[in-house]
Amino acid sequence: MITIPFKNKGAFLYVEIYEFIKQEITEGNLKYGEKLPSKRSLASHLSVSVNTVDAAYGQLVAEGYLEASPKRGYFVCQIDTYLLKQKNRVLEKNTKKIETRPIKIDFSPNAIDQRIFPYEAFRKIFKSTFNEYDSSLLNKPEIQGEMELRNALVELLYRSRGVRCRVEQIIIGSGTDHLLQILGLLWGKNKSVVLENPVYLKAYNIFEKMGNPVISIDIDEKGIQIEPMQSFSDVAVYVTPSHQFPLGMSMPIDRRIRLLNFANQDDGNYIIEDDYDSEFRYNEKPLPSLQSIDNNGKVIYIGTFSKSIAPSFRISYMVLPEALLKAYLEIADAISSPVSSLEQKMIGAFISGGVFEKHVNKMRKVYKGKRIVLLNALKELGNRVKMTGENAGHHLLVQLDNGLTEQAMYSRALAQGVRVYPVSPYFIHGLPEKYKSMVLLGYGSLTDQQIFDGIGILKDAWDL
Repeated sequence: MITIPFKNKGAFLYVEIYEFIKQEITEGNLKYGEKLPSKRSLASHLSVSVNTVDAAYGQLVAEGYLEASPKRGYFVCQIDTYLLKQKNRVLEKNTKKIETRPIKIDFSPNAIDQRIFPYEAFRKIFKSTFNEYDSSLLNKPEIQGEMELRNALVELLYRSRGVRCRVEQIIIGSGTDHLLQILGLLWGKNKSVVLENPVYLKAYNIFEKMGNPVISIDIDEKGIQIEPMQSFSDVAVYVTPSHQFPLGMSMPIDRRIRLLNFANQDDGNYIIEDDYDSEFRYNEKPLPSLQSIDNNGKVIYIGTFSKSIAPSFRISYMVLPEALLKAYLEIADAISSPVSSLEQKMIGAFISGGVFEKHVNKMRKVYKGKRIVLLNALKELGNRVKMTGENAGHHLLVQLDNGLTEQAMYSRALAQGVRVYPVSPYFIHGLPEKYKSMVLLGYGSLTDQQIFDGIGILKDAWDL
């Protein structure tokens, strides 16, 4: 007879009976085909009502642990105990406390300074945008994006980046990754994708997982090399010409023209221009976009607000050439916009009201100051440290010549509570010799004091 050590004599005794029997079955103590006591006999044995046992048995039957046979009683069903045990082990593993090292200073290249986020401006925009008189807020977002935001982008992109487009060419997405997936849907698996090496890793992973043949081309001091691509046709070339990630150089005009000429060689050739942090150049104006000098509809322009506003605003935008726009409209009904109408309207108002450009100008001054602080702090480490990266973006590259490997630089820093970012993961086919012992140091989220303190810790950790 089943004996249950009741923990609670309250109103839900049937739950304890149910859970006990279920556990006995999943642990194999009650075998497949074994008959359970009748409801009346189990109720008498446990000193509970028949209705209580009936409720427990009924739940077990509903979930498939027991089978009720008329005039015969209740029998244990056959259960895949292997899967049940696997599930239990996973749960036990996940409930263990995960020990992590306390990070004092994080030189992340992707972080922003949250202290200068325009909270007051967004509060006002939220109040004016979120109101009961705009019924469109509760509707499903437009497939290509809300018209308010796309109209604002047409003007902003022309003023700031020289991008020429109609509002119909703009598609709003939830991050660059989402827009690259849309491109994959447009041209399918047969189109090869040429990537810079090193490269933004998510772009590489997305195209590879979508089944597109991926070709990596090494970059030089001017960006992606054109000569190795001359025999290619029907390809899409993914580049970051304004500020190559992660090495930081900009593509000069002669290389840009040669890249455009290559795209013009074949009707199926296109260029994907990822302009992710083009707003942040500190000694000169932002460079004109590659799209601005494209006269043949060969450049697909992509941008995002992750650095200029905040990473939490998962809003990006893509400008499609006219030829690809036709292909997009053919599949548009199968695509839903993942960005809420409210967020899109808020960003649209933020741009059209002139607040966005004022905010970017302010951020540009702040980040320029942080970069100077980081450069000055690194100079204190002596001539065994080499610094590279243009006066742009949110990070510098630091290379040592004291024999420490990249892994040692990372692990020694982490042991002291400082996180730096190795460059090797961005290279597709292994780390070239010239980039060994190199890490990325971002400064976007750090104060001046944190930068100085962090470099002081690295000096000791790296034996400089």
